[in-house]
Amino acid sequence: MGLGGGVREDDDLEWVRLPDLPPDPVAVAQDALADAMRAWGAAHLRWDGSDRERFLLVDLDNIRADPARLRARLALLSAVAAEADHVVLAGQDGAVRRAQPWLGAMAETTYAVPDGADLADHVLLDEARDLSDGGPAQFMVASNDGIFARLAVRGPLTLLSPGAASLNDRLRDAADRIVDLGELEALLGGRPARIPAPREAAGRGGARRTAARPATPRARRRRR
Repeated sequence: MGLGGGVREDDDLEWVRLPDLPPDPVAVAQDALADAMRAWGAAHLRWDGSDRERFLLVDLDNIRADPARLRARLALLSAVAAEADHVVLAGQDGAVRRAQPWLGAMAETTYAVPDGADLADHVLLDEARDLSDGGPAQFMVASNDGIFARLAVRGPLTLLSPGAASLNDRLRDAADRIVDLGELEALLGGRPARIPAPREAAGRGGARRTAARPATPRARRRRR
């Protein structure tokens, strides 16, 4: 074994400082999409300027996506939440855990519910009822579930749909505006899409709106 002077195994390696490495293109793209969604939400998802109470309700079970798109969706919602009077998010434990890194201030009013059909929906509706002063209101709802159609009787309803192709017909008919988050992500992520701004919902005010189901007992929940 030599004691020095020979060629070392790492002599052919090129050493660089970590700060000098180029940024990860995947991370850069994810940052850009989240920033673009936040900016689009601030520019296009405006409350109506009246004295109606402003409610943002988010069904985390319904807006599930891969981490990059979930982060982008929550960035958009944070822009809407900044001007809301009441912000409530709910979902099963797994959905809440996945969203946790990007909830920011919205974490204070996020509820985890046990597994079960529609439990998060009922938590959102119960919280909206308990927080309300009983007067006129306006709602932005991130969900595709028809149970939220009942909110339209109190005022304007904007839907932030995770995919309008799967949107409940009753909810579609009740809405004033619909934003397809999937199409928006495609547009802002640089892929072809056709959504420049929120569109008016064709079925608003029609006779096809159906009666809401009776309320079920409130789900046991905890804040995250």
